[in-house]
Amino acid sequence: MAKANLARLVWSAILPINCLSCGEESDWLCDDCRGDLLAQRSELCFCGQAAENGLCDKHRQELGLDGLTTLWRYSDRGARELIHAIKYRGHTDAIGWLAATYRRKVLAGLPRGDWTVTAVPLARNRLRQRGFNQAELIGRQMTASLYDYESLLLRRRDTQPQVKLKRSERQKNMVRAFAINPRVTVPEQVILVDDVITTGSTLAACAQALRKAGVQRIWALTIAHG
Repeated sequence: MAKANLARLVWSAILPINCLSCGEESDWLCDDCRGDLLAQRSELCFCGQAAENGLCDKHRQELGLDGLTTLWRYSDRGARELIHAIKYRGHTDAIGWLAATYRRKVLAGLPRGDWTVTAVPLARNRLRQRGFNQAELIGRQMTASLYDYESLLLRRRDTQPQVKLKRSERQKNMVRAFAINPRVTVPEQVILVDDVITTGSTLAACAQALRKAGVQRIWALTIAHG
């Protein structure tokens, strides 16, 4: 038995976990609630339009991405509550469950080849308050043993939380927000990780910094969209 699974069994015996969606004692999401989650299809963009590699032509150009792998709609209760439990209530152990349960599905949607994984960096004040970057933890655990992780991006300035902004304000909020980490060697191909894609403004700003530094292909990975 894997150490992570053994630790999970011991922990659940001490402090049982209730499903975040229905409240039944089971796991972070019970079997029924997992079954209710609508998996995103790669032939559809997160905007709902027909797509190739998870992006319609419009969003591929606007975001500067070559592809997108995302699991669920953010409007689905189970997906939303899982992300909130990680981000706002500090349940980083839920990322281990997420990776163990969905890693195979996520990897099946990612391109094969010589890729480097990186994550959208948090603003300094939010990183101090939270103590972790959920996008980095998701990226590391979802792609462990297949791709190398590197902290390629830095925050040039703290920005307002995107969730508090109107759609028209999000892109402006991200202008010149990111820069390349000067201590790293920039790879040709990058998998860029965030927890949620809404308008894509954050991923677009990160992609712009990566392209400027010489990255040739960028594929985004998020847990939810919308």
